Amino acid sequence: MKKKSWLSILALSMALAACQNEEQSDTSRAEEEPVEEAEQQEEAAAETESVLAELEEMNLPALPEEPQDFVQQGNGLLQSEKENGNEEVKFLELFGDVPALPEDATQEEMELYYQYIHNITRVQLPDPSGVLDMARFDMEGMPEADPRYEFKENYNIEVILDASGSMGADAGGETRMEQAKREIQSFLSSAPEEANVSLRVYGHEGTGDDADKEMSCAAIEEVYERGPYDEAAFQEALDQFEPSGWTPVAGALESAAESFEGLDGEENTNLIYLVSDGIETCDGNPVEAAKSFAGSNISPIINVIGFNADSEAQQQLKDVAKEAGGAYANVNNAEGLRSEFERTEDILQEWKQWRVGARNDRNWTSVHATMDINNFSIAWQNNARAQVNSEYNAMSQLMDEGKITYDQLGPMKDLATANFDLARETGSAFYEELQRMKEEGVEGMDQMIEDSKPDGE
Repeated sequence: MKKKSWLSILALSMALAACQNEEQSDTSRAEEEPVEEAEQQEEAAAETESVLAELEEMNLPALPEEPQDFVQQGNGLLQSEKENGNEEVKFLELFGDVPALPEDATQEEMELYYQYIHNITRVQLPDPSGVLDMARFDMEGMPEADPRYEFKENYNIEVILDASGSMGADAGGETRMEQAKREIQSFLSSAPEEANVSLRVYGHEGTGDDADKEMSCAAIEEVYERGPYDEAAFQEALDQFEPSGWTPVAGALESAAESFEGLDGEENTNLIYLVSDGIETCDGNPVEAAKSFAGSNISPIINVIGFNADSEAQQQLKDVAKEAGGAYANVNNAEGLRSEFERTEDILQEWKQWRVGARNDRNWTSVHATMDINNFSIAWQNNARAQVNSEYNAMSQLMDEGKITYDQLGPMKDLATANFDLARETGSAFYEELQRMKEEGVEGMDQMIEDSKPDGE
């Protein structure tokens, strides 16, 4: 009996000890759980603060809201890299090591995260003022035209061609220079016999090395002197140079201005075409040079063609055209370059008819307006679609990388869709306004251009 009693007491003691240990363990867990939960909350808060602080420090451009915001947004990092020849660049490389979006992110936090994505993926939208600039040029010779555009007894045409090293880049089996030479020769050969033509090149000597900069920047030459077009002589002029050096855009405009001295705008229609694929690299100021040239008594019409120009070069070339009161167009291939020159061929034929007394009854609606407006609208909508698709794809990649969760993917895509819808509406409004102007005439063109500029410009 004693032995059985002892065993019972021992079993009871062990059971009591186990219960006591369990109670102590439960008490310990109860004490630890709030501590762990608080730590997790602190970590989440710190993570959120880290993401927001990092993005806010970047001073990202605001998302577009007004029409001028869309016009001015330009290309993001992804598109700019591709235009600069880095076709293999990936979105995640440009996104960098920005922390993941917290799982409990607020709407404001998701909007800021989307703002960063948009900054990388945005695609440049066409400027409607370019359509209006072309309309002015198309109206050359009409009674409503700017005095610079009125037909004069003499017509002088000069093409200023970028012959810097970048023009040697491949452009579909040919170099940019080979394409440009062919289209320029075709254009000038179509000029009326009465018109005088010339070809000026720059940056065609030396190399892109720093040691050659001074010499290359000074290499600005009128390789075909102003006069009637002669096919053999012009071909010989084209054979003299190949792309090689730096890019003195300002110097070329200044050189052209000097060569036009004596060709007063009162008696001469003076047309300049600047064809370039790059930005000024010779420390000049091409915008000021264009402004000075345009303000002289030469009264030139300075049209600018960006030939495969990246976004930075496009902006500078647009500014050159703007200060000169001319038209800007960006083209990506020989066909685009040809199209821009063909516009002038039509006008030259009208000038020839005017010169011999033929009646000029052209108007904007019957020249290139419909094509220009439709091309603008198609380019706007296509670029807006390309942008939202790029954003959707970027968000899917971020989810795969654990930067955003599956639950956040939908709301993030909603932000991209909202921006896309607003972009489409804006493009449609521009299209309708341009169509109205086409029907009503030239009144309101200046106001349309002013309205599409950012505030303060």
